[in-house]
Amino acid sequence: KADCKAKSLLPSQLIKEREVELRDLSSLYVTTNGVHKSSCIENYYQCGLQNTKQNMLLELFSQIINESCYNQLRTKEQLGYIVFSGVRRSNGAQGLRVIVQSDRNPEYLDQRIELFIHTLGETLASMDETEFRQHVEALATKRLEKPKKLSVRNGRYWSEILSQHFNFDRDEIEVACLRSLTKDDITSFYSQHIASTESRKKLSCHVLSMCEGGAGHPDTPPVVNGAVDSPPTGESAASSLVNGLPEEE
Repeated sequence: KADCKAKSLLPSQLIKEREVELRDLSSLYVTTNGVHKSSCIENYYQCGLQNTKQNMLLELFSQIINESCYNQLRTKEQLGYIVFSGVRRSNGAQGLRVIVQSDRNPEYLDQRIELFIHTLGETLASMDETEFRQHVEALATKRLEKPKKLSVRNGRYWSEILSQHFNFDRDEIEVACLRSLTKDDITSFYSQHIASTESRKKLSCHVLSMCEGGAGHPDTPPVVNGAVDSPPTGESAASSLVNGLPEEE
């Protein structure tokens, strides 16, 4: 220490960066895009602060829904060019996010994402123990994979230092916790943080294209901009909308 002429940091320099805690059940942020005709939505479901168990519950839930989210929103419904679901972490807080880039109106995309989120309750209920353990072991294998480059290992260590968590054995500790989780744990996590309940904290960010051909442009035909000629009825009502709500009479 004397040779390097190092000294202790000031107390003000030790303060961590802060993250906004979502207090409302649902928050909405809307902005416009005047560059190209694609619109976009990101739904963020905040799940609290990072700790070993919450980290693994969130990552395991993301692992379970990842393939079905892409298959439903991208392959089947063909909502957009980019469909992504995954973990978002920032300044100690974390949550699940779903991103869709599309020519369609973000309000409609939000409806489709929420409908998919609603179906996950049945998906979890019908999942047997064998399938659940397969997801657990798939995530465990991914987390315990040895870095193939020194730069990757270096990045992990620096991430722990910069975040001031200093958990250099994170993979081993969190995987041990992961393997102790049960399906009931994941179901409770879904009910508390992701499903549309009183305890959920959601932020929906909409980027609406105002360009020619974009969902927000006044000259965009109704079939693209969120309306259809005749409102659908019955079971097809939720799935037959092209990009939003039907036209009002």
